[in-house]
Amino acid sequence: MNFEWSTNDIATKTLTIYETNLTLNKAACAHFEDVSFVLLGIDKENKQIGIKPVTRDDINNEIYLKNQLHRISLGKSYGRISNKSFVEDLCQVFDFDFSKEQSYKLNVKFDVVHHIMIAQL
Repeated sequence: MNFEWSTNDIATKTLTIYETNLTLNKAACAHFEDVSFVLLGIDKENKQIGIKPVTRDDINNEIYLKNQLHRISLGKSYGRISNKSFVEDLCQVFDFDFSKEQSYKLNVKFDVVHHIMIAQL
């Protein structure tokens, strides 16, 4: 027998970038269930997008500046971070063109050491 086993797309963590927001699928949202805010970052050298959950303690201890916090809204099957200016930055850095593509879908992984979800371009 030579079975080729199918992968479980539901378990694959993905980030979809739209013109006005970033959307995480349900599998990726597991790392953000207990937070209302995240940090968004771009690593130009390594061609990565980072999303870091910000805990309530981080906010209470004022670890990050308020203008660095981005709200994440969680639905039953997705999480959304609305931030058109961040998407515009992504377009400039990574040459995304929404006149050619409606969205860009990327696999993500969660770096447990640095506590950051990373999308590699």
